[in-house]
Amino acid sequence: MPSAIKDPKVKGLYQRKRENSPNVWAVIARQRGGKVVTHTIGSIEQFTVQDARRIAKQVLAELALGNRPIDDRRKQERLRQINSFTLQDAIDEYANTVDWKPKTKLDALSTFKRRFGDWLNKPLGSITKADVLRRFKDIKQDVVRKKKARDKFRDENGIKIKTYENEIGLGEAQRAFRYLSAVFNMFTEDDIDGNLMLPHGNPCSYLKRRRVRKVLKPRERYLNGLERSKLYNFFAIPEDPDYPIKTNKDDADLILLLIYTGLRLDEALSLKWADVDFENREFTAFNTKNGKDHTLPMTDATEDLFNRRFTLYGTKKHVFPSSINKHQHMTASRVFARVSNQVGFDFTAHDLRRTVATVASELNYDINSIGLVLNHARGTVTSRYIQGDPERLRKILTDIQDALFPQAYN
Repeated sequence: MPSAIKDPKVKGLYQRKRENSPNVWAVIARQRGGKVVTHTIGSIEQFTVQDARRIAKQVLAELALGNRPIDDRRKQERLRQINSFTLQDAIDEYANTVDWKPKTKLDALSTFKRRFGDWLNKPLGSITKADVLRRFKDIKQDVVRKKKARDKFRDENGIKIKTYENEIGLGEAQRAFRYLSAVFNMFTEDDIDGNLMLPHGNPCSYLKRRRVRKVLKPRERYLNGLERSKLYNFFAIPEDPDYPIKTNKDDADLILLLIYTGLRLDEALSLKWADVDFENREFTAFNTKNGKDHTLPMTDATEDLFNRRFTLYGTKKHVFPSSINKHQHMTASRVFARVSNQVGFDFTAHDLRRTVATVASELNYDINSIGLVLNHARGTVTSRYIQGDPERLRKILTDIQDALFPQAYN
């Protein structure tokens, strides 16, 4: 019995016999300029003889032109794979690849959800330059609307309205598209069998070409002498039982530690008692922004602060423990807004860090000394050879402390 039965009307069309399953229609013919190939159409139970003959003629025409129908089938499958790869898939792969710090990862993922939630199930390659430009503008407008609502509430309640150096909403839009652009960049050269996932490249690059992503003005805010005096008085006077405003001691200690040391907010909040060495009068911030552990000596003021907090929270894990979860540190989401409203001027954690640098500069300390205090990355080979002697650092920090609040130490 022959393994294949020729079709009497279409040359090259066969019924291929199978022992334990229905026969199948197949085209067996020579591809132009190539070898004999077999192209399976399908089961005789699924395709009538008329359907098989019609499809066979199409396949034979392609083979006569030198094309192979299976290549088109594979191409369609590759395109299907590309089109099924969504923005959420790209974000997941990116998040598992990059070495994000926990706070950065939380901020990035929440930003994706907040600003691109309706895009997450879209194929990555379907997001266009027009989509990007429109969303950038939408984010800015959303921030403007929300600020107007907050300003109205503040005005109605006699609260000072905040002003900003940069265009309202620009910072939020910049951050959102900085994260999104990084995800796209990871896949610009990826392909499936030669088919680029992003044939038109990173659509976020269009914002730069259109000059939409303007350079943000760097923040230069720091606390001047009058503001530091107000802050000191605010923390000192409430010891009087008749004083109407009661300062939250956690707020006060956190702000004082930041302005005494120049630590970043996350570094201060993450301090554990295991990181505080009372015997050697020093403490260490781990997992810092520049990736290097940062050990600072205690001054009299910071030693008093640590001792005071150890009396209150020495049995806890963190120097600034959460009141809700014993395994976590406190949050500072409302600390600066709360204290700013009470002292009468707005400031942030980074304003305190800039204040430390500014006061140190006013005391004529050089840039390398200030960099050692702030744990800045060292830009030159020579500066990397300069190490921070603990006693020298203690003197710098003590001088800064005395200059910050002269009324306390004179």
